[in-house]
Amino acid sequence: MQVQTETSICAPVAGAHQLLETSTEDTKPTAPFGLRATWLHFANEMEIRRLAKLHLRIERKRASLAELVGQRHSIMRRCIRRMRRAGGKN
Repeated sequence: MQVQTETSICAPVAGAHQLLETSTEDTKPTAPFGLRATWLHFANEMEIRRLAKLHLRIERKRASLAELVGQRHSIMRRCIRRMRRAGGKN
């Protein structure tokens, strides 16, 4: 749902332009989609768009997998604690 907001005209913050210039100079260019492949320079526009969609899907699946592994790890730690308590170790 898009909300239309009213924009007011404000004076720019003093020194904001200098801050912007210094912050952009320090950033290093990153490889598109996390790939440093020479073949990527030969991809056409449709392939680049498809790669962008695939990259987002891959990143979502990686995040989901990391969450599942984290849940498994917490269950494993709880079970190990119970096992130690049952064995008289603490």
